[in-house]
Amino acid sequence: MTFQTRIAAPSDAASVSSLLGRSYSALLPQAYSAELLNAALPLITKAQPKLLTSGTYYVAETDSGKLIGAGGWTKHSPTARDETPANGNIRHFGTDPEYTGKGVARALMTRCFEAARSAGLLELNCYSTLNAEAFYKSCGFMTKEPCMIELPGGVQFPSVRMEITL
Repeated sequence: MTFQTRIAAPSDAASVSSLLGRSYSALLPQAYSAELLNAALPLITKAQPKLLTSGTYYVAETDSGKLIGAGGWTKHSPTARDETPANGNIRHFGTDPEYTGKGVARALMTRCFEAARSAGLLELNCYSTLNAEAFYKSCGFMTKEPCMIELPGGVQFPSVRMEITL
């Protein structure tokens, strides 16, 4: 199987939302209750317009044009320690369930690392789902702490904060 990565565009919004829906609906039930997912999935499976125009959000697609992965990074990080932070944040990763374990997410992560380094970042944070922690560790991230992400409507989503030095 071959695929390419490219910078996402606003025109990718529907495809990215569809991908995130397929990915999270299939993979997250391994770690989260049906009740929590019923509340969270409508909130976390929508493509984020600011990411799609950031130039640091990427998609992976097959030779036939099927979108099979998405993810990126931003310079803004909730753990920034000063006005000109050298740390960023990994953002909104997802892989089509049919393509997990085939290098798609790793190719996107590699692209993120290279671009973040080129932009002068020294560190990336990641707020991982519980079941993706092993993937991020395999990419070199270190677990820092369990945390709760508050989604709109007061939905509390258990996560793991991780970091990597670039």
